[in-house]
Amino acid sequence: MVPEISEDKAYTDVFIWINKGNTFVETRMYSEAIQCYDKALEINPVMADVWNNKGLAMARIAKYEGAVTCYDKAIDLKPDDEEVIYNKGIALAHLGRTKESIECYERILEKNPLDASAWCTKGDILFESGDFEGALHAYDRSIEANSRDETVWNNRGLTLVKLNRLTEAIESYDKALEINPKVEKIWTNKGLAAAKMGQADVQIDLQKIALSIPKEEKEFGEMQIYIEPEKIGADEVLDPIKTLYEPVIENKAEELNELEHVISIKMEEQTEPISEVKITKEKKHEISEESKDYLVKGNSYFSKRKYSQAIDYFDMSIRVGEQNSIAWNNKGLALARLGKIDEALACYDKALEITPNDHVFLINKGNLLYKKENPVDAFKAFQLAYELNPQSNNAIKGMEFCLKSLKKSINKKK
Repeated sequence: MVPEISEDKAYTDVFIWINKGNTFVETRMYSEAIQCYDKALEINPVMADVWNNKGLAMARIAKYEGAVTCYDKAIDLKPDDEEVIYNKGIALAHLGRTKESIECYERILEKNPLDASAWCTKGDILFESGDFEGALHAYDRSIEANSRDETVWNNRGLTLVKLNRLTEAIESYDKALEINPKVEKIWTNKGLAAAKMGQADVQIDLQKIALSIPKEEKEFGEMQIYIEPEKIGADEVLDPIKTLYEPVIENKAEELNELEHVISIKMEEQTEPISEVKITKEKKHEISEESKDYLVKGNSYFSKRKYSQAIDYFDMSIRVGEQNSIAWNNKGLALARLGKIDEALACYDKALEITPNDHVFLINKGNLLYKKENPVDAFKAFQLAYELNPQSNNAIKGMEFCLKSLKKSINKKK
């Protein structure tokens, strides 16, 4: 005879499954998390938060139709939950259902017309749909509610460029840089706008960026990643629940119409950052648009220092395009930022296995080996990078610092 399960036991089991699901989410095992949430919902199907979490987990593996269904279940149970409505809007944007997505944010803004995040997200979606006037209005309303968000000022600048209002665009980028002068891509955007105006005297002041970074961040290993231009990505974030829809920031590749690797390294005893741009004109491996899209979304999170979320998208980029060496490289950069050095090195090795003649990947690997206090192997990586590109200042400086480190080590032994 099967013993009867008490209500207390069922209540306990629900939260066991929820906690298991949350643990799987933390380790990016989203399919397993969904199974746990399903178990919890079998016991108690009227938990709006669990439906929402299941929707977020489904969105993480690009099952946006399923995510929308989950959000609808949550909204049926809690019709006024703005966070769920917000998340539903993001998933609808992924599906290209722009009108329905906008309706979600209008619903939020009807109740709270000063919700800066909702205005910004609405602007991002309108930008992607090509409604630049509508996007500009939304960004202006977001700024009215919160004028201290550099992302909104930057996105406003991008929109003004699309409208060919270049002087105003530069003013918008200047506002963004007043708030946060550390974001190199905003300086780049300002430079692009100035170039379109033919203003040669407006430059990307990299030295000013370097001086604005706290001293402890000025070290060997400050790098930038590949960012594909002219794309905007949307994403759900599980923690916190409320999400942001962030455009990928344009870079010089817009004018060159090529893919770029961009890397800068700051070293000890160095007053200025070293920067380098590599144009890749030949691609050995054809990468699908889906893989590129995930890469762009990962880059967006990397630029916001949300490295775990960035890794999620780099993983998805790799899953649908295993030969995407840039995704492997950028995953390595994100892992390095999280202190996962060995995992990062494995990613660089994979990138180099696919594209062995990419000097930027070698520089990234050398940089990390140097940080691991392995100047011998680091030197070899920098040397290979130099052989591939003798004009690379990064490779030259890398070798110099490795030699200095080895010299110090020899002197200590004496």
